[in-house]
Amino acid sequence: MFQSILIATDGSAKSNAAAKTGIELAKSLGAQVMALYVVNELVIASAVRQLGSDRKDVESKLQEAGQKAVESIKKMGDQLSVNVEPIVRIGAPAEVIVSTAGSEKADLIVIGSHGESGVSKLLIGSVVQKVLYWASVPVLVVR
Repeated sequence: MFQSILIATDGSAKSNAAAKTGIELAKSLGAQVMALYVVNELVIASAVRQLGSDRKDVESKLQEAGQKAVESIKKMGDQLSVNVEPIVRIGAPAEVIVSTAGSEKADLIVIGSHGESGVSKLLIGSVVQKVLYWASVPVLVVR
């Protein structure tokens, strides 16, 4: 049924719980897994503007954080003998998740729902909502 699963992560504990579900599903189906972390372009721009930092330095630090997040998922996969390809990209998170699913031929997207409230829900929830709306493949939202 599903042969290629894209797991989107932000590196949080709740996102890692969703990743674990995705990896377990991949194991049961014999599917390939890609772990994707998107460095938010708006966060880069905001940090550069507010901190007066060099854009390349900010990008580099955020990409390092992203690499740690996807490597953590890769380790989860290793524990269950599931190969996980780590991917870090820059852009608008929902757009990059959907476009990466298309370009990498994923047939399922796994993403965590944070269960936040207030402003956090508006910001984080909007990524999940956009992925659900724009994706051309099934999306598994893990609470």
